Amino acid sequence: MGEAARVVARIGATIDELVRDRDRLLATLRAATATATATAPARAPAPPPTPVTVRPTAPPPAPPPAPPAATPWPSPPSIDERSPVPPPSRRVSPQQVLLALGALLVVAAGIAFVAVAWTRLGLVFQSAVMATVTATACGVSAWTARRGLRATEEALAAAGAALLAVDLGAAHALGLWGLDGVPVRLWTAVSCAVVAAVALGLGRWTRSTVTWPLTALLAVQLIPILLVPADAVAGSAGVAAALGTALLDVVVLLRLRAVLAPLAQALAGLWAVVAAAGGVALAWVGTAVDAWTATALLAAAGAVGVLLGQDTRLAGRLPAAPVLAGAAAASTAVALTGALARADLAGQVAAAALGLVLLTAAVPAAPRWTLLAALVPSGGLLIAGGAALLAVEGRLGVLGLVVLAGTVPAVLAAVRLPAGRPGATVAALLCPATALLLIREEGWLGTAVAGLLAALVAAAGFAVAAARADRPEEPAAAGAAALVTLLAAVATAEAGAWGQVAVQLAIAGAAGGGYALVTHRRDVAVLAVADLVVACWVAAGGAAVQTVEVYTLPAAVGLLVAALPQPRAGARSWAAEGAAVATAVVPSALVVVAEPSALRLVLVVLAAGALTVVGTLTHRQAPFVVGAASLAFVVLGRLTPYAPLVPRWLTLAVVGLLLLALGATYERRRQQAREAVAWVAQMR
Repeated sequence: MGEAARVVARIGATIDELVRDRDRLLATLRAATATATATAPARAPAPPPTPVTVRPTAPPPAPPPAPPAATPWPSPPSIDERSPVPPPSRRVSPQQVLLALGALLVVAAGIAFVAVAWTRLGLVFQSAVMATVTATACGVSAWTARRGLRATEEALAAAGAALLAVDLGAAHALGLWGLDGVPVRLWTAVSCAVVAAVALGLGRWTRSTVTWPLTALLAVQLIPILLVPADAVAGSAGVAAALGTALLDVVVLLRLRAVLAPLAQALAGLWAVVAAAGGVALAWVGTAVDAWTATALLAAAGAVGVLLGQDTRLAGRLPAAPVLAGAAAASTAVALTGALARADLAGQVAAAALGLVLLTAAVPAAPRWTLLAALVPSGGLLIAGGAALLAVEGRLGVLGLVVLAGTVPAVLAAVRLPAGRPGATVAALLCPATALLLIREEGWLGTAVAGLLAALVAAAGFAVAAARADRPEEPAAAGAAALVTLLAAVATAEAGAWGQVAVQLAIAGAAGGGYALVTHRRDVAVLAVADLVVACWVAAGGAAVQTVEVYTLPAAVGLLVAALPQPRAGARSWAAEGAAVATAVVPSALVVVAEPSALRLVLVVLAAGALTVVGTLTHRQAPFVVGAASLAFVVLGRLTPYAPLVPRWLTLAVVGLLLLALGATYERRRQQAREAVAWVAQMR
């Protein structure tokens, strides 16, 4: 009811709109007629009459002005504009359902006829019946195509194609004309070829039917695989058949209808993936002949695909040339790695070396994207495959040499490719460091030598970062250098060579400090100082040194160096040197009280006194407070053990005298205390 009401409303609105259009058209015609009458040209003058004498008369009155043209009223919005009706959703029509069911039933009847009635009737009669039904379906499909009945022609064409396949299968299964002696694979291939040929012929006869080219496209998919012997499908012949089918699907795109192009593209991609997977698997687990044959087939197919991608007729139907080149090169590289792996160590090294050569060649080929897309993935996969095989077999020394050789393309890329310079810089620093660690694990280099060389690599990284300051590769070089330092320190610490760890940290810390000074980076300077302090601690700990000052004084110096910019900026003493002086004196003062030592006592007292004097002269609060507090703590700590030895009467007398003196001078001492506190408080 709602749909009917809407239709009635639209009809009424359409009638009203037609009435308004009629009124506007009449008004326009009246206005045009009036304008044409007013501006009509004067009649042609008559021949001049015989001259006579006439009296002058007044000129005729001017004609009245034409009425202005009526301005048509703007048309109101139509019912469709006021209440737009959404287009109906695309649904399957009853006609399509009926046609599909009818075609399905006809095909089912043909199958049942072949399966049940074949033995009851003669072969000639049944063959004639099936051929007649199939030909009738195909002929009626062509007739309906010429009458413009699209749905009917497609349904009958589908039924005819299915019946043709049933006829061919039944002829072989039931031994018509001795066809049961033909091998199943061969007859299936012949049947697919017959179906494809018939579909192509009918497709050229009825250009509007989509089912015929679709049937031909699907029928030819299995022909190459079926023509290969069953025992050879798992070999290189199967890979070649799959690649041939993919090539056939690509070539078909040149003549195929646009509506079927996506299907042909999907089929070509599917067969290409199957061929690539089969070729790679064959290269790794098949025989040597099959491995090298599959690798060659994949390489040739990739080259053909790139050439076809350059055809203008296939420009919009195939992936871009770099994508094709990259995929083909990647699959070929994996297959080649498997083929080379059969040669044991020589093959593994050859795969990695070939990958290095390809990556090195990719640097000058950078502007050519297709060539670059082929070289980079193939080179990377060859290196990864060869390195993985070497690592699995435990040949870490050879693997280290391969990784060390990877420095060459990394350095070349860092020099010649500005866009990839940060990543190439990281690779150029990590490759030699990783190679040193691998060679050390193999035992070709000692721990001390390998760690020292790794520290030098880290120092070189900081030097590169300083030289390339304010450029994109600066943080990459600095980060890689820090990572190399950490890796070298951890690897050396695992061997228990703490002295070497300290040397490595010291070298890296000094290089990092130089980088911080050149680039004026405070955060890097703090990290470099911390690295040097840790180096001192590691050296002392490795030597089993238990003296407190060996650990506190380097930390104090580091804190003081890190805080050097603070006094220049006018910062308060606690924010500048407070942590440094406290770290230098307080632990020693605690130790001198807990474990008395004459030398330490003298040195602590001298240091605390010096800090107190320096703080007083420079008017700095932190040195003064730390020095005075340390002196007081040491004095009290040293005198406390002797307090029980003093006679009691002497203690009482001293306390009493002190109280009397304090009471007599209470006001003056109170004022002096306030002044002293104020003086200390106003220090910076």
